[in-house]
Amino acid sequence: MRNIQSLVAATLACALGLASTTLHANEADFFKGKTVRLVNGGAAGSGYDLYSRMLAPWLAKELGTTVVVESRPGAGMMTAMNHVWGAAPDGLTLMLAPGEGAVFAKLTDDPALRFDLTKFPIVARVNTAPRVLIVNPDGPFKTMADFAKPPKTIFIGANGKTDGASDTSAVVCHALKLPCKIMIGYPSSKEFAMAAIRGEVDGTILVDDSAMRYSENNQLRALAVISRERAPLMPKVPTIFEELKLDTEAAWWLDFREDLRKIGRLLIVPPGIAPERLAYLRAIAKKVLNDKEALAEFEQRNQPALYGEPEEMAKLVTKSLDGSIGEARLRELKHVITEKYY
Repeated sequence: MRNIQSLVAATLACALGLASTTLHANEADFFKGKTVRLVNGGAAGSGYDLYSRMLAPWLAKELGTTVVVESRPGAGMMTAMNHVWGAAPDGLTLMLAPGEGAVFAKLTDDPALRFDLTKFPIVARVNTAPRVLIVNPDGPFKTMADFAKPPKTIFIGANGKTDGASDTSAVVCHALKLPCKIMIGYPSSKEFAMAAIRGEVDGTILVDDSAMRYSENNQLRALAVISRERAPLMPKVPTIFEELKLDTEAAWWLDFREDLRKIGRLLIVPPGIAPERLAYLRAIAKKVLNDKEALAEFEQRNQPALYGEPEEMAKLVTKSLDGSIGEARLRELKHVITEKYY
């Protein structure tokens, strides 16, 4: 009896394997020679643009396609997500999306949203990186202790209210009870980083790969990583928890923001894509983001990849939007992110 059961199981596994191979072969034939658009919401030279251009040739190689990077900046990258939401679900449009920013936009009822985040099929998480507070080196803030006891209102540069820089800044300012003014409207992270260099604002918050580029040549000074762990690319920069003694309420705000940060940059496709095509794209993305040669190249460019399984990322997105933080906290969150510092 056991031999028969084993034979049936083996036969079934073989049949499923053959079916999977056939489906993947069909999908490979579909993509061969076509052009794929890889959309991102960052301006030229921004972190999202650089990651997209780094990822494009590897995807092109594995898909047998031409991959064209298309930047659509605006509304804290929500303009690009709105565009992809309405694109044809044929697998020829992908997006490197701000997963955490989109969650914040939903939590705060951002009027720019024209999509349901939970219905965007996730192909993979491409990376996630800790955020670093950086300031103009000629300004009054030489240490995190200086920043925590400012002699004046702190002006912070950002793009939109949920672009990562602005919402993290709002959380930091609220947690530390600081007099902040967040200046939004800069087209991209590159532009508001340059505003800090010029002294138009005191500083901003960027992911570690971007922050490192500006701090390496002393254009901006890194004060602290907004996390309980140091940034891999900037190991000498202390965390905000190391630099300051934080009460329970302050720690809640910083930890909540850090949990959302783990969603990171997501590779997504328009809703409605056929399951077999989505499965194929997921397999391709997983192969690329675990390829030793690709990872070495990404590391060399100081833009490391950190693959995340799509199912796990979908669970994080769903959990963040399930209302578990409570109505009172949600109202406070919305006020802090969208009103308090503008």
